[in-house]
Amino acid sequence: MTITQPSPVLSDESVLSHGDDEIELISPDSLTAELVGRFTFLPVNGAAFVMQVMHPVIGDIVGKYSVYRTDPMGRAVRSIDSVMRWVYGGQEAIEEGKRLRRMHQPLQMRNSEGKHISALNPEAYQWVIATAFPTSLKAAPLVLGREFTPDEVEEIYRDNLRIAKIVQVPMNGFPQTVEEFAPYYENMIDNVLVAHPTALELVRQMQTAPRLDKMVPAPFVRFANTVAHIASVPGQKLNYLTTVGVMDPRIREILGVTWSDEEQRELERIHAAIRVAYRVLPERLTYFPLAYHARRHHDAIKKMKKREGAGAAYKVSRS
Repeated sequence: MTITQPSPVLSDESVLSHGDDEIELISPDSLTAELVGRFTFLPVNGAAFVMQVMHPVIGDIVGKYSVYRTDPMGRAVRSIDSVMRWVYGGQEAIEEGKRLRRMHQPLQMRNSEGKHISALNPEAYQWVIATAFPTSLKAAPLVLGREFTPDEVEEIYRDNLRIAKIVQVPMNGFPQTVEEFAPYYENMIDNVLVAHPTALELVRQMQTAPRLDKMVPAPFVRFANTVAHIASVPGQKLNYLTTVGVMDPRIREILGVTWSDEEQRELERIHAAIRVAYRVLPERLTYFPLAYHARRHHDAIKKMKKREGAGAAYKVSRS
């Protein structure tokens, strides 16, 4: 949930939930880092975002404060930038988590029922991070061509908890295991999530070509929008099909979004082709820049450690 809003200076005690010593970073060679770093993570992240704004508090806050209507591309880029820092930023991940928490603190309002709500509502803030787990599980067959193994499911969830602490999610009431997540998720679907207007608008937005009115000189706007409309069709189809396809069928039912067998087959065909491309293309072309360089840096360090253990730097006489 990336929102642009000036933040006042606040004491950490009133905003942050975890000290630096409580936070464990994501390993660059983990399964989480492998998946999040891929460009194909974008539509999976889109599915999570739609699920997030189905929470009434998040939907209301995003509907009032977010720039997703006026600057959808910019919002998406900044959101991905933030996620990349959580996973690949090293110590910067911790600072980014603090920044996000402080940034969301002033986002408060009264909803349609006159109730005061805040972007830091614990249940809502937890749900933002929790959505990554079910969408990742549903996306695995598309991205990897297979389901996660039980051990991989556990690993993905442990990293979800690590990210929750990185972004300062309060842990009271947040499921700590895969087993605890199941009833938590069922309760969210059955008793909390709604077909919020913000969520429905986001789904419609995915099917609409981006407009470049504010990004090009006025004389070229019409031409630029025409080109954008034509060029965006393949990406829009991938984004929409993946976003809707990785949703729990019950989520689609709440939103009133249909899903056909033909759409499922088309989604699987597209991702089968993408998996082939990922096997033959260099990582530089298939991973976000920060992810690519973080993975290469980590690989280089591992090779250095391996060489270090292969022999001694000095010969010392034992006499």
